[in-house]
Amino acid sequence: MMYEFRVSEMAEEFGVHRNTIRNWIAAGTLPAKEGPGRKYLMKFNDYQVLCQKFGREPHIRPDSHVDLTTVKTMEARAEQEIPALDLDGHHSEIAVDPSWADACLTCGTCASACPIAGVDGLDPRKIVRMAVLGMDQELVASQWPWKCTMCGKCEASCPANIQIVALMRRLRGLRDRDKVPGPIHKGVVMCLERGNNLGIPKDDFVFLCQELGEELAADSCPGFVTPIDVHGARVLVTINSKEPYGEPDDMKFWWKIFHAAGESWTIASENWEGVNWGLFSGDDAAMKVIVGRIVDNMRRLNCKVLLLPE
Repeated sequence: MMYEFRVSEMAEEFGVHRNTIRNWIAAGTLPAKEGPGRKYLMKFNDYQVLCQKFGREPHIRPDSHVDLTTVKTMEARAEQEIPALDLDGHHSEIAVDPSWADACLTCGTCASACPIAGVDGLDPRKIVRMAVLGMDQELVASQWPWKCTMCGKCEASCPANIQIVALMRRLRGLRDRDKVPGPIHKGVVMCLERGNNLGIPKDDFVFLCQELGEELAADSCPGFVTPIDVHGARVLVTINSKEPYGEPDDMKFWWKIFHAAGESWTIASENWEGVNWGLFSGDDAAMKVIVGRIVDNMRRLNCKVLLLPE
C-alpha cells in the first residue's frame, strides 16, 4: 500500500521546514517518488516507520492511499524515453522535459518569487516558454542564466513542479567556456590547476593553518594543534578558500567546536577546496574532477565523514 502526500502537508505534520522534507527525499532518507500534482508517493510501511521515529500516530486521510497498479503505471511511463520537443521545425535541446509545454500554466508565480525578476528583463516564466519553443540559442546567448542566483525559489513556488533550476544550469553548461563570466571561469580553472578557487599555494596554506592553531591554543583552546593530513581522522574538513584568503579568523569557529567536542578531524594539505564552482558554471567535467579529488583525500586519509562549508 502506498501513501500519498504533499511536501507542505508532511512538513506541517512533523513540525519541520518544507526544505527539510525535500532534502530528506533528495538524500534518500525519505524513500519517496514524485507523483501527480506535486505530490509524492512512499510505501505506507515507510511512513509508519517515520511516524514511530517522531513519536506520532500515522495521519490517515481518505485520499492518502494510491493502489500499486497506478504506481507501476506511472513508473513505466517515467522510464519511457521522451523524444525531444519539435515545434514547427524548432528543435529544443535544453527543455529538461517536453511535457513542460503543457504543464506550464504561465501563471507567473515563479516570477513573483524570483528575487531578481525584472533585472535586465529577466523573467523565469519567459525562460521556460522560450525553452519549450526551441529558442535555445537566444537563451544561451542571453545574460539571464548568469543573473540567476540559483536559489530555487521559482521552482519551489511553481504549481506545476517545473525544474527551472535544472534548466538554468543546463543553459550555463551550453555557454562556450571562454564566454562564461570571468570570475567564475577563472575560479574553476584555478581550482583545477592549484587545488582551490583562489590559487593559494600549499606552503602558504599549511603555514596559515598552523599559525591559526597556535593563536587558538594561546587564546582559548590549550594544547590545540591544527590537524593537517592526519591519517585515520574521522572527519575530513573542507574549506571555502575565501576564508584563508580574506577571513582566516572565521576558520577558528569550527575548530573551537571540534576541540570542545573532542572530535577526530583533519584538513588536507592539497585539494582542500570545499566550494565547487563547476556546479555554478555548468561545467560537469570540472565538477567531477574537483569532487574526485575530495574523494581521493577521503580515501588517502581514511576518513569516514566529509564536512562541506556551504
